[in-house]
This record gives sequence, C-alpha cells and structure tokens, in this order.
Amino acid sequence: MSNGNHITIVGNLTRDPELRFTPSGQATATFGVAVNRRWQNRQTQEWEEATSFFDVVSWGQLAENTAQSLTRGTRAMTRSPSSHGTQQRP
Repeated sequence: MSNGNHITIVGNLTRDPELRFTPSGQATATFGVAVNRRWQNRQTQEWEEATSFFDVVSWGQLAENTAQSLTRGTRAMTRSPSSHGTQQRP
C-alpha cells in the first residue's frame, strides 16, 4: 500500500532493459537510470556536478513495452511509490 509518497526520476538509461519472465509468466524488465545534477556553490560561486544512479524494475505490459522501446542512452522518466529498498551508490 502506498503512503502517498512517490519518486519521479528523469535521466538517461545506463544499460539496455533486460526482459525476463517469472515462473508464472509475468514479464519483468530491469534497467539503470543516471541522473545528472548541476548547481552553483553559494560560497565559492563554482559550478558543481553530481550523478545519481538508480536501478529500476518494471512489470507486466509496461516491462514488455520498456524492453521493446528503450535502449541505453535513451532519456526516460519513471514514477513510482517510494521504496524502502532504495540506496545510493558512492
């Protein structure tokens, strides 16, 4: 059940989606998304950059559409309920 918190990620795919099927036949696609951020440091007035990486899993018809239409480097947006399993890579 969703508590109303959602996350929206807009970035570029880091790898082609990998389409797999569960034993019951449910489609699942996994892929990575990189988000580049750029901001000006208020103290130094220098521009700074950082990249965050996210692993994304889609299910069902969305998974099949994802695997068919997206490739590495494609700009994409995904929105889903926030997950307790998220983590940041160093």
